[in-house]
Amino acid sequence: MRRQLQAFTLAVLLSTGLIACGGGDGTPSDPAETPVGPTNGPATGGSTNSPPRIEPYDDAVLAAKSAAVPVAAPRPAGSPTAPLVRLAPLPPAAMDAALKSAGLGHANNTRRQVGAARELPASSTAAATTRLLGWQRTAEGRIAGAASFRSEGAASVRLGLNVGRLPAGALVRVSGADGADVAEFSGAQVLDSLARDRRAGAAGHMFWLPPVSGPQARLDVILPPGAEASQVELSVPLLSHLWVDLLRGDDVFLKNGRADTCNVDAMCRSEYLDESRSVARMVFVSEGSSFLCTGTLMADTAVSGTPWFLSARHCIGDQAAASSLVTYWFYRSSSCNSGLLSRSSVRLEGGAELLYQSSRTDTAFLRLAARPPAGVQFAGSVLTAPNAGSAVAGLHHPVGDLLKVSLGSISRYVGCTAADEPSCDLAGLEFARVIWSIGTTESGSSGSALFHRIGTRDYVHGHLYAGRASCRAPAEADYYGRLDIPYREALYRYLGDVPGAR
Repeated sequence: MRRQLQAFTLAVLLSTGLIACGGGDGTPSDPAETPVGPTNGPATGGSTNSPPRIEPYDDAVLAAKSAAVPVAAPRPAGSPTAPLVRLAPLPPAAMDAALKSAGLGHANNTRRQVGAARELPASSTAAATTRLLGWQRTAEGRIAGAASFRSEGAASVRLGLNVGRLPAGALVRVSGADGADVAEFSGAQVLDSLARDRRAGAAGHMFWLPPVSGPQARLDVILPPGAEASQVELSVPLLSHLWVDLLRGDDVFLKNGRADTCNVDAMCRSEYLDESRSVARMVFVSEGSSFLCTGTLMADTAVSGTPWFLSARHCIGDQAAASSLVTYWFYRSSSCNSGLLSRSSVRLEGGAELLYQSSRTDTAFLRLAARPPAGVQFAGSVLTAPNAGSAVAGLHHPVGDLLKVSLGSISRYVGCTAADEPSCDLAGLEFARVIWSIGTTESGSSGSALFHRIGTRDYVHGHLYAGRASCRAPAEADYYGRLDIPYREALYRYLGDVPGAR
């Protein structure tokens, strides 16, 4: 989601000479005088005509390591009856306020909000939730409990579990009212996620389950053999009420008239089909509200298959939000301008670990907890700043819509303020100022990668921070945080050390 830009009174024009030189102070580094050629896996050292970079690779390289995305089994027959907790529809005033904060009818917003927090008084404590779950022994001799939660008027919902104690061998399952949209986690996965949050300084114990379609979600908790209900302490104090159905490609909010008309279907530009396989739509929770952004799977020099993931800090700014992350891969049309969601689209759960964040370039760098689905590409990166005038392309999910592509060029490099309503075109070189000739971006595009072509391949140069560009204002600019700056500061530790890049 692009951040709304305040009007500015003075634009500081930066010369091409400034853009082409610099060093460790955040300016683009001079090309290193190292031999051109492969080093340390797919990394390429720098030269005047061949800047330092990390080469993209296909997951076919990792065929021996790849694992299928696990599919949860249907709810078994004889599962406990699930008493229903029902919330009335959001009051009109609250819904109007939520939609206004989501940025409907506005070209830009801080981030694309798609859901609001709702309290669940009936399950706000562990004691109340224990009574609600109604623990009973199954035919297999295991203790199990279940409850359903309904938020009237929601297009989809997410349940937030506050976990005090849970056996590592327990099974936590969420599903829709019709038994569809099943996702399950072991107790160990839940506890590991919460431990990750605590290591990052999070004070809470909230674990967000993935969204399910429709207004109702069922929670099942099944204990391992020999475990008793007294070993469980959890509550369901919150749910996220979404006004979009994230599992459907034809959701009215996400599609019809939402992504503006000048956006270009990425499936209509065959030269970017490989890069499109590295891009994912993101949904995450912050304080109970749900948001959309875009992120990109990144290659490292070791061709390790580690799911490094790049997005924007104003999207994922803390570990709690990272742990709630759900990504949607191949979220694109089935063919050029079909408007139909591809059957290859896959949802990936499990969250991520936030490894690095920086307000200087609005960077968020994560490691996904689960391996991405088969068929993805790990995007390469160029580790110096392309010159002003360089052609670039953006792949993104405007307002959460099917994947779009935008084509343009870098006009110059500028500075931006780090604020909820930032100003750009200031003195500085941390952000690429991009003018589009084809397409645009919108809220929901935030965090998406900016690609620059070298030879026959495209490489990530930055990620979307903010902008005023729209179909109605094509001459306005978007601003992308440079990747080479955080690479020199920290990301080389994860992506690998490339000769000439630091």
